Amino acid sequence: MPACLVPTIDISVLRTSPKRPVAQLRQGAAETGFFYVEGHGISTAETERAFSVGREFCDLPDKAKARYNFVPDRYLGWRSTEDMCSVTGNRCIQRAGFGRYGVGGYDSRNQVFLGQRWPEELGTRWRDACLDIQQQMHAVAKKVLKGLALALNRENDFFDQHMEFDSEQNPSFMAWNWYTGTADIAPQTGPRLHGHADHSLITLLFQQPGEVGLEIAPGKAVDVNPELDKPGNPWNTMPVAQEWIPVDPKPGCILVNIGDGLAWWSDGVFKSTYHRVRSPTPDDPQGPRVSMPYFVFPDLNFEFQGPAKRYPPMTAFKLLSETGNAYEARKNDAQGAWKKQAYTTANRSTLQHTESPSE
Repeated sequence: MPACLVPTIDISVLRTSPKRPVAQLRQGAAETGFFYVEGHGISTAETERAFSVGREFCDLPDKAKARYNFVPDRYLGWRSTEDMCSVTGNRCIQRAGFGRYGVGGYDSRNQVFLGQRWPEELGTRWRDACLDIQQQMHAVAKKVLKGLALALNRENDFFDQHMEFDSEQNPSFMAWNWYTGTADIAPQTGPRLHGHADHSLITLLFQQPGEVGLEIAPGKAVDVNPELDKPGNPWNTMPVAQEWIPVDPKPGCILVNIGDGLAWWSDGVFKSTYHRVRSPTPDDPQGPRVSMPYFVFPDLNFEFQGPAKRYPPMTAFKLLSETGNAYEARKNDAQGAWKKQAYTTANRSTLQHTESPSE
């Protein structure tokens, strides 16, 4: 499938001239589950500042970062390369996630607000910069969701009042993913991050120029369990993809993908597409790769369902606690059968497809 089927959409005209961008949003969401957006209003300088903020946290000693370790009931915090190995099967990625209230916020399991908690080592300037980029990304997400709702002929403000940025119950969060350079790790036989689908409504992703490797599997899979047709299935049921296509960084654009939540709300019209980060080829940059996703959810207890009722009612709490548990490796069997499928079979049959799209 040609990479050109991942469209680039100017969302700056959604309010004044919605016909074309709405049609493009429907195409991208229904055909590949991925699309680039431009005209989003976040400047290159602001994006670079946000990557710099992430680097400041990454550069802290591991002992300091461990004070803000990952908490599954809030889905926030730092995961070391060792911890991430339980998810990815390798030791080449660390990750930090921060929400509106840092790594504090709403404890979804116990239904209680815990307050704010930010890295004390980095001070209020760091906190303010982190909040600033999140708020900007949240505003872009709401604009995109309005357009996607119009693409389904549904009310365009459906999620608006149920995903306010400063809501204690809104679990939207940003993360920084740091992939180690190839010189610092043993040769990889599989991808840096195995194939998975996001459990958000949508995900906004900033990539840095030249840092290639993200791929999507937009076509049919083989050897698929019937449960894979249902949004919200765990990562450990990753199918063997027939094809992977690259979605490389595009200057000035945010890459957006449909998550399980919006696939659910659209009765499966929109695709929550499997994607991965492949290992670098000899022709790729060999240094670290850093990406910055923003995972967008409605409020935890807000219930939503598609008009055809193909799937039962869903909430963000269910998406995070059921689908998200797989990310914490709770559902990964001790023998690691999912790793064999995600790394060995899929990698052997598809890693040769690594061409970059023309920009």
